[in-house]
Amino acid sequence: MRWLTRPVRSQGRHLADPPAAVPTRDRNGRRWAAVVGVLLLTVSTVVGIANSSKAAEPTIISLTFDDGNGSQLAAAQVLKANGLVGTFYITTSFIDSSGFLTRGNLQSLAADGNEIGGHSVTHPDLTTIGAAAARAEVCDSKTTLEGWGFTVRNFAYPFAAENATAQSAVRDCGYSSSRGLGDLRSPDSCASCPVAESLPPGNPMVTKAPDQVDSTWSLADLQARVTDAETTGGWVQLTFHEIAVGTDPSLSITPALFDSFVTWLAARTANGTTSVQTVAQALGQAPGPSPSPSPFSDVPGNAQFFTEINWLAAQGISTGWLETNGTRTYRPGLAVNRDAMATFMYRLAGSPAFTPPATSPFIDVTPQTQFYKEITWLASQGISTGWDEGNGNRSFRPLQPVNRDAMAAFMYRFNGSPAYTAPGISPFADVTLQTQFYREINWLASTNISTGWDESNGTRTFRPVQPVNRDAMAAFMYRYNTAFPG
Repeated sequence: MRWLTRPVRSQGRHLADPPAAVPTRDRNGRRWAAVVGVLLLTVSTVVGIANSSKAAEPTIISLTFDDGNGSQLAAAQVLKANGLVGTFYITTSFIDSSGFLTRGNLQSLAADGNEIGGHSVTHPDLTTIGAAAARAEVCDSKTTLEGWGFTVRNFAYPFAAENATAQSAVRDCGYSSSRGLGDLRSPDSCASCPVAESLPPGNPMVTKAPDQVDSTWSLADLQARVTDAETTGGWVQLTFHEIAVGTDPSLSITPALFDSFVTWLAARTANGTTSVQTVAQALGQAPGPSPSPSPFSDVPGNAQFFTEINWLAAQGISTGWLETNGTRTYRPGLAVNRDAMATFMYRLAGSPAFTPPATSPFIDVTPQTQFYKEITWLASQGISTGWDEGNGNRSFRPLQPVNRDAMAAFMYRFNGSPAYTAPGISPFADVTLQTQFYREINWLASTNISTGWDESNGTRTFRPVQPVNRDAMAAFMYRYNTAFPG
């Protein structure tokens, strides 16, 4: 189960709340209106109103899906078959990983009218990390998703955990709303809570919603969230995770139950009092501006590492190649040579003032060599020492591709060779204590700059001697900047 290493998700802040001792006024004053009615009308009239009353305002249901689990793709097809849409809150670092949606899947979801929202980069409890880290999680998720081509306006707090710092991060990063959990009436909690959120919400940074839907919910429970809301009108956001059998049992419902509910809900909308809308539609949000296209003709919006490559270009770290037709290309599948890597790292450092030596420290690099300044800067920082040729000379081998193990060493030294104790057992099946750059590879993994590959046998590999392509190099640098901003 993927979530064993992550905090247990909250089932709502109101689980332990005692029932209210006396009725309290709701947002629209309906309860007090009923009391006045008792005083003014006969019992028979009151009973007649109670039996036939219907909310004057509509009921809006938003079907939301957290994390980007792979099983949600089939659920989206059920929505599409019934003419409905949903909002998918995406944890960006999960995408393209085993068991999760791919970027291509997200494109398909958006093309079918579904909304893509933010759900952080790595799914932390935002209340347990510092303000800068929380802001990075919230802002970077939005930047990444917009870099992939989506209009992103709404957020959902991981674990429904929020405080003033988390709310500020969401607001400052440009989101219009963020969803909590457990503030509306739910099957097993919060019996005294409202049955629907108001529109517009009282606090758009913590919009009210029932507890997340899990394996304890029945079809009747799902239907009750709709029919209860129809008595008052307003907005109900239902939150799903896995729509599958054989996954995390606490966070899943069966496809059969989901299909039955969606079929019932689609028919329910025909009476005109209930409609199914994305969060953006429910909040009346106009479509936002489209993200800037890539400056490179060979990096389309659905390209792997689209965001990372665009970030690299925006930072001036890579300008690519000017082609004869006037376009620029990045050549993402091209391996990165050591001379180009020196240049990328020099620019990542901010192109610091540096006067290259008159005599090169490497026998295969002269002042006329392309990127001479950057190569000698790399050497001056101790990021690369080259090879000892055994005759008292050192070589740099500028046109040799950079392998993944050497990339780990470059990044570790670029960071100042920080104190770090490597684990006794590597997380990667193909990296042992005897592997060159063992410490550096494990440091890279510990910072989430590289997660390696999920293999079919359940292990993870790093593939240390595989050359690094230019698209992967962009990802390394983007993640480094995320881990060590400024």
